Formats: sequence, structure tokens, C-alpha cells
Amino acid sequence: MGPPTGAPSVPASPAAGSPFDALPFPSPGDRIKADDFKTLSRSLRLIYDTYALSSALSGRSFGEVKLALAAQQYQVVRAMSVFGAAVDDPNDTSLDQRRVLQVVPAVLGEPRVLVLLTEAVDTRRFAPNLIGLTYREAAERLRALFGDAAPGSGPISAPQLVGLTLGEARAALARASR
Repeated sequence: MGPPTGAPSVPASPAAGSPFDALPFPSPGDRIKADDFKTLSRSLRLIYDTYALSSALSGRSFGEVKLALAAQQYQVVRAMSVFGAAVDDPNDTSLDQRRVLQVVPAVLGEPRVLVLLTEAVDTRRFAPNLIGLTYREAAERLRALFGDAAPGSGPISAPQLVGLTLGEARAALARASR
């Protein structure tokens, strides 16, 4: 599955003032006003728009996302890669080919956003596939690829310890480790 195509549909950035700051906290028995429902509805719509924003931009190139966000008056305040590397300057054009994984508001109800990007390095598996192999087959495959990593290494043997006292087992293990 390739990256999304076409221009992303990005919800408009939140207007000045968060509706969450205006949410009422009525006491039991107080009447609920129509304005209270309106404030609650605006708050829920803001949560909806936050999810719509992130899903609309997920998988797109960072360059494309920056343009779409700027068109709706969002400000990228921080970008970070999946390995935790903070990007010093989100406006750096060398990042434009990276894919966006997630866009979240810095503070819900404000136009400032944080962006999570893919890494610049190829993160495919670097180890050979050993699934479905026996221990011996896996060891042979690794030895063929890497040689003997530890000279003189071989299978580890342990003495039979069943039925021995603790002192006898300790002595047997000491003899085996020499």
C-alpha cells in the first residue's frame, strides 16, 4: 500500500480561545442552559477535528503536510522521529521526504501541533530469518554468515543434578565450569 494521494482535507485550526476553558461545571439541581450544550458540542467537535486532522495527514510526506497545515493556520512547534530524535528545525527542507505518522495538538484547542515522523534510515530487519529452523540449522546458518563469533565455543553442557544435595550440586557445577 503506497502513500495517500490527492490533497489532504485538513480541518480548520481552532479559533482563538479553547471551548474547554468555557465548559460549565453546574452543581446538582442547577439548570443546564443552551449555551452549556453549545460549549460542550464545540468541545466534542474539537476532539473530532483532532482525530480527523491526524488521520488525514498520516502517511503523507512531511513537506506536503507542512503546506496543508500552514494553509489552515496550524503551526508545527515540534517534530520528532519514531526513535525519539527531536528535529531541531521543523522547517528544515531535508525532512520533507519523510512520512508523517501522527499529528497531535500541543494543547487541545490551540493551533500549535506536534508531528511524529518516520526515520531517515532503512529500518528493515538486519538479522537473517531463523523462523522454523531447528537450533542446529539456525546455528549453521549463522556460522555460515558470520563465522565463529566466539572461538572455541561449543555447546554448553551441564552435569546431571537430579537427586543431589545442594552441596553436591554446587561441587558438580564447579567441576563442570573448569
